[in-house]
Amino acid sequence: MKKFLLCLLFPVLLAFCHSASVSQIKEVVDLSYKPKVPDTKNDYALEPMSDKTAFDYFRDEGLLVGWNIGNTLDAYVSGRASETGWGNPKINQALLDGVKKAGFNLVRIPVTWIGYIGPAPDYHINEKYMERVAEVVAMAHKAGLKAIINLHHDGSTVDGGRDNGWLSVNKARASGDGYKEVTFKFVRMWKQIATYFKNYGDWLIFESMNEIHDGNWGWGSESVQNPQYDIVNEWNRLFTKVVRDTGSNNATRFLVIPGYCTVAKHTVANYFWLPPDSAPNRQIVTFHYYEPSEFCIDGKRSTWGTDSDKQRVENDFAPFKGKFIDNNIPVIIGETGAALQLYPNDKAVEAQARQSRINYLTHVFVTAKKYGLVPIYWDNGATRGNGEKFGLFDRMTGQANSADSSVLINIMINSVK
Repeated sequence: MKKFLLCLLFPVLLAFCHSASVSQIKEVVDLSYKPKVPDTKNDYALEPMSDKTAFDYFRDEGLLVGWNIGNTLDAYVSGRASETGWGNPKINQALLDGVKKAGFNLVRIPVTWIGYIGPAPDYHINEKYMERVAEVVAMAHKAGLKAIINLHHDGSTVDGGRDNGWLSVNKARASGDGYKEVTFKFVRMWKQIATYFKNYGDWLIFESMNEIHDGNWGWGSESVQNPQYDIVNEWNRLFTKVVRDTGSNNATRFLVIPGYCTVAKHTVANYFWLPPDSAPNRQIVTFHYYEPSEFCIDGKRSTWGTDSDKQRVENDFAPFKGKFIDNNIPVIIGETGAALQLYPNDKAVEAQARQSRINYLTHVFVTAKKYGLVPIYWDNGATRGNGEKFGLFDRMTGQANSADSSVLINIMINSVK
């Protein structure tokens, strides 16, 4: 691992260099800020915490496969989070019970907070929205699922670098003032979320952010000279410190740490590092996997399964074992999947795409198991229309939404046993 970062890129990054000890770090944002409006508290009773390492916890709890409630609490319309804004119903207990019954044991609950954040400098999170997130978390726990929550489309940057969210690496790298503004808001968000959920047991896991990038989806230069990579590392450090400093169960809560854009190649690169942590061995690494995107997402390719296709998965997954798994650091594939492709005017091609989807999910999940990775399927609830169709569960009943979906669910569960 590199023992340096480009601390001279611009003034705000002078504050942190990977070679510095925690005590030497000079913060550029105020971590002790006292809000004018008190942060919302939760009277949730203190639950017990395991003293196991993250690696042992995943092993002993049998956390082998997970599922995302996509396009729901992470959805947003006109700059405001909207649980039903992208076509899915509100999350209910039947859905999460069905996911657990199907064989999944971990649920990722992506959460977008935009539109429910007050003005600077408090950035106070709306109490009712926080309560709704807590309701969904409670449903997951009641179903017997471990749960992950995060900041999701708050960091939404689309092609060309246009920001739909406030957590902008582009703004942060443009100037010292921009960096301080975005970073302070990030700190305030996690201070409030962590405070609210601090008494929850270790079944609740925090993930710092989602797919933070500059508009190029991680396809830019892989040089360590890029300040974007340093900024993501620094945000992960601040996330860890802020959560730990809220105390109670957060002092040792399991934390998920993504690399730049949550892309595999950036997460195993020497410019990604796990932040210093006062709670040793409680970190989890994550990356997302939709490769090749022209098959998994775009629908520009209807076939998958050549030797070259399969070898690519091997090549992408194998480095995680040597870098993390063999060092007892668990790794989740926080999102993965292949979208349904429909060809109403060519049933032969549609059948080919269907079989390729089966082949893809089988190989990805089997290979994940081979290297000790935990895959978490991305389900956005969609089965029709022109967009990405990753839906497998009926969002009202928690049952598979089709015979094909039932086949795919069983394949994923059985592939990791």
